[in-house]
Amino acid sequence: MKILISALICSVFLGLDLDVNAQSSTKKYIKKNSSAPITVYGDSNTYSRGLYIDTGLIYLGNSNGAIFQHDSDTEQGELVLKFPRVTEIRDIESSGDYIFAMQSGTDGKLVKINRQGPVGFVEYPEWKGVFFDAIDFSGDVGFILGDPVDGKFSLFHTKNGGKNWTRCEGAPSAYKGEAAFAASGTNVRVMNDSTYMFISGGMRSNYYYTKNSGKTWTKVELPFYPGETIGAYSMCFMDEKIGVIVGGDYTQPSLKMNSTYYTYDGGKSWMNSIYPPRGYRSCVYFVNGVFYACGKNGIDFSMNNGKEWTAFADGAYFSLNSIEGKLIATMKHGKFKTFDLIN
Repeated sequence: MKILISALICSVFLGLDLDVNAQSSTKKYIKKNSSAPITVYGDSNTYSRGLYIDTGLIYLGNSNGAIFQHDSDTEQGELVLKFPRVTEIRDIESSGDYIFAMQSGTDGKLVKINRQGPVGFVEYPEWKGVFFDAIDFSGDVGFILGDPVDGKFSLFHTKNGGKNWTRCEGAPSAYKGEAAFAASGTNVRVMNDSTYMFISGGMRSNYYYTKNSGKTWTKVELPFYPGETIGAYSMCFMDEKIGVIVGGDYTQPSLKMNSTYYTYDGGKSWMNSIYPPRGYRSCVYFVNGVFYACGKNGIDFSMNNGKEWTAFADGAYFSLNSIEGKLIATMKHGKFKTFDLIN
């Protein structure tokens, strides 16, 4: 009995010590990052969910359809385009000499930017009436996720760097009220030439993957609560086995329970984080051995692949990326913030 009591007392005080250390660590990061520099790049009425970084250039796709380019070396920015035909840009990716900016809206559309100058549009009759959620590339292979039409997800891919797009041969059926959230363009992933992944939310949340270029799909149910604004918003894999999914309830951003999951087996099973982020998260990003996740009430990080999360910064953020040892986080009012990465 004495041994049991001693062990209990020891564990209680150890737990208290861990909590104190965690709080101290949290305060340290919050205080340090409160003074991180802010860059104003666009209109105060806009914000960017599309964020892509390439050879020192930061591309920002905005809520009003404008695309900005910011040079991290010269700290100079410029408007790449703003056409009446383009509405909200939710994702930006690249393949070869081209950068593709994805428009979300009634009709899916891509803005195709040649790094050497010309800008054009990519449109297909099949895309009419499809709400695009995200796009991703791995070399010449690209994949687009669109919301369900007639009960099936709208899935398209390219094998030649975006010169031609075709509908995937197979498409999973969607549960009533299940769709994808176009939050930061990070709910899809092209892992290799034949493996694509995407996640869904709403009245049912699932993780889907194919290993034969979209001919057949495997579904893994995710234990998010059902709800129109609830579910999986963003996904990031550090390799073919280890990955993290974040989300929650957009309308109740401080709810932490069942908002974050991690996998060690390539998505066949997902486990709940022991210490989750501080609530809803719209984007998760991996760099230098650390996962970062942002949302309406801050940024958190995990150094053990999604098991435990620590507060990193306060504020409201949409998307994350990194450049030259810095973490870039987009904000409201045409701004982004630059943080030092954790060593």
